[in-house]
Amino acid sequence: MSHYATKLKDAFSSGEKFKEAIRADGSGHSKGTRHNSDLLPTPIQDRKWRWQHYFACYLTTSLGASSYNLGASFVATGLLWWHGMVAAAIGGVILTCLLILNSRGATQYYVGFPVYVRVAGGVRGANLYILCRASVATIYFATQTYYGGRMTSVLLRAIFGNSFYDIPNHLPASAGITSRDLLGFFIFWIVQFPIMFIHPKLLRRLFVVKALFSSAALFGVLGWAIHMNGGSLGSFKYTTSQKSLSGKELIWPMISAINSVMGALSPLLINQPDIARYAHSYNDVTFSQAAGVMTSKVMVIFIGAATTSAATEFLGKSYWNIWDLYNAILTTYWSSGARAGIAFASIGVMLAIMVTNAGSNSMPVGADITGIWPRWLTIVRGQVACALIAPLLVPWKIISSASAFLTFLGSYTVFLLPILACMVVDYWVVRRGNFHVPSLYVMDPTGPYYYYKGWNLRMLVAWICGVAFTVHGVAGSLRPESVSQASKDMYKLGFILSGSMSGALYYIFCLIWPVAILPASSTMQEPLEFEQLAISDGYLEGESVQTITGVIDALDGERISQEEFVVEGKSDKMV
Repeated sequence: MSHYATKLKDAFSSGEKFKEAIRADGSGHSKGTRHNSDLLPTPIQDRKWRWQHYFACYLTTSLGASSYNLGASFVATGLLWWHGMVAAAIGGVILTCLLILNSRGATQYYVGFPVYVRVAGGVRGANLYILCRASVATIYFATQTYYGGRMTSVLLRAIFGNSFYDIPNHLPASAGITSRDLLGFFIFWIVQFPIMFIHPKLLRRLFVVKALFSSAALFGVLGWAIHMNGGSLGSFKYTTSQKSLSGKELIWPMISAINSVMGALSPLLINQPDIARYAHSYNDVTFSQAAGVMTSKVMVIFIGAATTSAATEFLGKSYWNIWDLYNAILTTYWSSGARAGIAFASIGVMLAIMVTNAGSNSMPVGADITGIWPRWLTIVRGQVACALIAPLLVPWKIISSASAFLTFLGSYTVFLLPILACMVVDYWVVRRGNFHVPSLYVMDPTGPYYYYKGWNLRMLVAWICGVAFTVHGVAGSLRPESVSQASKDMYKLGFILSGSMSGALYYIFCLIWPVAILPASSTMQEPLEFEQLAISDGYLEGESVQTITGVIDALDGERISQEEFVVEGKSDKMV
């Protein structure tokens, strides 16, 4: 018996050693664990993002194939090129306002979305909204990777000639993709994979490189097209073969276009805390992101429309998809110069997709699943998991048509904006900018974010109502005869209706059932001044980041009095 007992003991010991080896850095060891190093407030030495990094980040978010091709979807619904620019400008203004509002809290308390959303959602209920965002970001990652694969096919054709372009197709038409483009997809997927191992705090310089190189690539092709057209942008009248809309017929397609612009950047709205937490100051985030968003959304649609218009004059056909245009240029002007130029431009677009995927898609997924399983996962591990899942989502099916693409973009706005609305109302109106940071990491019934068994039912009901108010229109976008016209029109207003509904309901619920601002053990007097706790980074007197780790590791499911875990030290703002 002793022999088997020894082997069992050794096996158990090996299992414990393995679990300890894969445990995330800085995670607690008890049942109350809600943190690891990636979830804790960003230390002062990592707050290095300045205005130029945020400007480059937001500027280049739209400098990719998806935003370039968004104009094609607008034209396919009967809009003119300049309608798309107007939609981009209106959507950009709304986006900018929401971005600024949603970035404030992260620059004051230095926490990312998975922790930030616990304030309004509850320490357990936040997982629902985290999973919602992670699902959206994973799908966006997959579709962006598909775009990268199409550009990879163009690049390989420019480098290796038509021998690559003429690869036989062994896939049926129902697959939605050819053998050549499937190969390009996996090549791009492999090339971008190493970026998944870069921690978000180190991404800032990549955004600057992307801004310079990708902008030069897109403007380079535009300049060449204008030169080939005799110095003219063209008349734009040949960029659509169908009758353009006007008058009353124009209203709802324009509203749908604005909704799609919002949908294209809706993950960025929710992702804001994940990058704002690294800001040197709030001022580094505000005006830089406003300039970046407004410039990029209008600029990229103009580049797409202008390049297509100029190229139509000498190619004889309008190409809205960027890879179709580049392939047409190679086919018509096959030469070493054309191949080199298209190769340079393709690399620029591919770089834009890679960095956008890292900063706007895989990073949020990494942060989200870290928030759900903080003991075992980190942001980098989550980013790798996101990349591994992407091919399984067959993204070429999602964007197979203009109507499906617009529905894809618009539907996620309906799910994400209610979350954002509740977070904004909670920070600016309900709590007036006051977070108690240690309570965000404790499953404590007397904490301000425990609510009802860890769920804030106020936000849950508000979110469900906001989604239900417009989500029924998704069916109408795919099958018009399945719902009424009113339902379809409500869906086209999803970015306004869903967010406004959820925000208003959440505020009303908080008026009827007020939320706690401070833990029950606090002796501070309420009401607090606006952002009174931000002066101390969200810590009460005598608390610091060690308060968080000390409470969690000692907690083990039991509440400990404040006197037992208070440690010496102040926050950065109190020093």
